[in-house]
Amino acid sequence: MKSSAVPSSSLSEAASGSVFNIQRFSLHDGPGVRTVVFLKGCQMRCAWCANPESLAPQPEVLFDRQRCAKAPCEQHCPGRSAVKMAAVGYESWPDDQKCPAAALRKVGKTLSVDEVMRTVAADALYYRTSGGGMTLSGGEAAMQPDFSRALLRRARQEGIHTAVETSGFAAWPALWQVCEASQLILYDVKLADDVLHQRYTGVSNRSIWQNLTRLLAQTIPLRIRIPVIPEVNDSRKEAEKMMRAIASMTQGSRCFQGIDLLPYHNFGLRKYALTDRRCLYEEMHPDRGKPRVAELEKMAVRYGLSTTTLSHCIG
Repeated sequence: MKSSAVPSSSLSEAASGSVFNIQRFSLHDGPGVRTVVFLKGCQMRCAWCANPESLAPQPEVLFDRQRCAKAPCEQHCPGRSAVKMAAVGYESWPDDQKCPAAALRKVGKTLSVDEVMRTVAADALYYRTSGGGMTLSGGEAAMQPDFSRALLRRARQEGIHTAVETSGFAAWPALWQVCEASQLILYDVKLADDVLHQRYTGVSNRSIWQNLTRLLAQTIPLRIRIPVIPEVNDSRKEAEKMMRAIASMTQGSRCFQGIDLLPYHNFGLRKYALTDRRCLYEEMHPDRGKPRVAELEKMAVRYGLSTTTLSHCIG
C-alpha cells in the first residue's frame, strides 16, 4: 500500500468531474478489494458496451416504462409529457422530485475530488489487508484528464493504490496525463483488424495500438484486457492476429504483466431499454454461441503470453 508521496500543493482542490457510479468491494478491476469510480463520457461506441449509461458525458435519466405503466401516479407526474413521448431528458425531471414508482432515476453527478475520496477512503482498511485500492473506469478517464489525475494523485497521497482502465482511444497528452499518475494501467484491446474494429466500435484502432506502444515503453505496470465477444474476436484468425500483435509489441517491455480475458454475457442488456438505446451487438448476433475463450488462451500460449480468465464477465 506504500506509494510515492505527492505534494498537496500539486493537487487541484477545485477539480470536479462527471461520475455515474462508485462501486465498492470490486474484485476484478485490479489487485485486491477495490473501489471503482465510473466516469461518464466515452468517444467509442462498442456494440456490446456493458455500461450504455456511461456514453454521454452529461447526466441523463433512466426510464423504466414497465414500472411507469403500472403506477397509479402517472397522471400526476411532473414529467408526464416527456414520459408519454418516451423521451425523458435530464431537464424533464425536477431535481427535488422523487418518482414514487421508481421508474425514473438520474445517472451522472458532478462530484468534487473530496466527495469521491470520502467514499473511496471509507474502505482503506480493506485496501491495506488485501492489497487493493481505487480504480478509475468508465466511460473513459482520458475524457476527463484533469479530474482523473487529481483523483489519482489524491488517492496516492493518502496511501491508496491506484489503477486506470482505459480504452486507449484518446489523444496521447490526455491519456498520459491520466496514466502517468496511476500505479497500474488496465488497457483494453478489442480487435486487431481495423475494419472490424471500426464496424463494432465506431472508431479506428490505429491510435489505440500507437498509444499502447508508448505506454509499454514506460515503467508503469500494465495489463492488457480483452473482452471475448462471440463471433467478433473469438475466432482462431482474429485470436492469432491479436496475440501476434501483442507478443511483438510487448517483447522486451519491463512493464507488461499479462493479459486478462473477459468473456461476454448480456446481464446488462436491460440498461439499453432504460436509456432508450439499442444494443447493436445483440441485433447483429442474436444466435451466437458462448465465448470461445479457449481459442485466445491457446493462441496466447503459442506466442508465449500468459492469460488470466476473469470469473466475472462483461455484458
